[in-house]
Amino acid sequence: MADVFDSSDSDGEFKGFTVEECTEAEERNVRRQLQIMREIESDISLSDISDDESDFANMSDESEDEDDQPLAEIARWSVNLRQMNIKDFTGPVPGPTTVMDSSKTEMDFFHLLFPSNYYEEIAQQTNAYAERAIDVNPNPAWYPTNGEEIKAYLGVAIVMGILPAPAQDMYWCKDKLFHPSCIEGKFSRTRFETLQRYFHVADTTSNPARENPAHDKLAHVRPLLELLRTNFKQEYHPHKEVSIDEAMVGFSGRLGFKQYVPLKPTKRGIKVWVRADSFNGYINDFQVYTGRHNNVAEKDLGSRVVLDLARPIIGLGHHIYCDSFFTSPDLFLQLWREDTYACGTVRANRKGLPKDIGTTKLKEQGRNVTKQKGSMRVTVWRDKKNITILHTNGGGEDTSVNRKQKDGSTKDVPCPEAVKLYNQYMNGVDHADQLRSTYHTARKALKWWKYLFFFLFDVAIVNSYLLMRESPQHSLKTKTNRTRQRTQMEFRMKLAHQMLGAFMSKRKRQSEVQIPAQPNHTHWPTVMKKKTCKHCATKKIRSEPGYGCEQCNVNLCVKCFKPYHVSKFPEMS
Repeated sequence: MADVFDSSDSDGEFKGFTVEECTEAEERNVRRQLQIMREIESDISLSDISDDESDFANMSDESEDEDDQPLAEIARWSVNLRQMNIKDFTGPVPGPTTVMDSSKTEMDFFHLLFPSNYYEEIAQQTNAYAERAIDVNPNPAWYPTNGEEIKAYLGVAIVMGILPAPAQDMYWCKDKLFHPSCIEGKFSRTRFETLQRYFHVADTTSNPARENPAHDKLAHVRPLLELLRTNFKQEYHPHKEVSIDEAMVGFSGRLGFKQYVPLKPTKRGIKVWVRADSFNGYINDFQVYTGRHNNVAEKDLGSRVVLDLARPIIGLGHHIYCDSFFTSPDLFLQLWREDTYACGTVRANRKGLPKDIGTTKLKEQGRNVTKQKGSMRVTVWRDKKNITILHTNGGGEDTSVNRKQKDGSTKDVPCPEAVKLYNQYMNGVDHADQLRSTYHTARKALKWWKYLFFFLFDVAIVNSYLLMRESPQHSLKTKTNRTRQRTQMEFRMKLAHQMLGAFMSKRKRQSEVQIPAQPNHTHWPTVMKKKTCKHCATKKIRSEPGYGCEQCNVNLCVKCFKPYHVSKFPEMS
């Protein structure tokens, strides 16, 4: 097509071109022959364009240095609004990608995301770590674990999430009045605490030192993290509307990339960037933020995060909702060029926005001002304070919302469509956080990566619950044959039963592990971990000394050392 704004044309009016062609011609004249991307059906003449916009024709002689500037800094904003061309959504049908027949259980859905063979991998890594730790600090209570026991251990974590207790010891409490669960039938307290102590999910021995640029800060969970990311994206196609926001994994210990976000319910911890489905909270993708690199702040961090998380859905007509941390005119323009639309609150001082947008005075509730540049609009709407929204996903008719007045009454307040869409679809990540935190499995630990592991474990449970809830072969019926929605508590309870199954950890009786003593002088006292005195226990006396017999491997009080051995080995008296 010939250049729309030819300097030899003195007519000043152009007929027969579409709105989009004229808009793109303006941008192309600034950008030096940008390619026209799309056409729409309505006609427009140059006389319909405001004086400010027609200034584009006078910019053709400016220096080529502008080619290096973002278009958001060059193009002009106008109060004259034009039709926005929004392509139809062309992505795959939203919902689960794997069809599960009616015989599949909660654990089958969970294993779509968290593969069953990974229990054995965790067991191998736990055994390897335990061997290294025991070489430094011997622990006679340890014996190797296996995949079945790891699966049961995680099943117990689900039970503890549903039935939380003030202290972990209460799960083995003998007072039935305060007994929250029957976990002691599956694990002894010693075995469960030993598994907690040596629990490991990845080999970190080959991870370079922290000073090395190749050092991976997430090496403790990297294999599982990448596996879950892949499965999350494969097993569910998102709806047209998705949201991108940050989630927090609570942790208050020392950590180089711990974040403080005062406006979040969880203020301190590990920050995770999340893309979630706006309809149900399914997490399709995520990134763990590991802080600055070489103590240098990343430029355009918000834009980079959005582009990374949105890359699998670019070009399919999705609508992305994000908050002011991510929103910028250049980001939205880049998404729009790839047939991906966006809407989000924006800071008034962002580069590329109208200079006067931050000083707009709207005193009456419901009033708004909108400006447009190309296919992007910025709207300032007055609620209790000014709210600024940047959007490329349409400019429909204004709607209304109910607002409570000072006298207690309510009234309909005019509201731009962009604001209503933002409030409707921005809550995907918040919904995911709510589902995850309701029955979270994390337990108190010294290691930061364990909190991150149980975050991943909880996300896998929530996502598998949503997969089962949307499976047509697994709908639930009431007694009156009405369809009802499956609850997350029901899902977790059945999943815990299936993971524990008939598992029973082997319990080492003391008599089985004692070495037969001979009447010699090898029974030396030694310092040991505090446990019940073996001799006092026979008299129903509660005593927990920190020493005992090295040969018999039992805890004994000083006064009980001789009576115990005399009663056990009369030949030693």
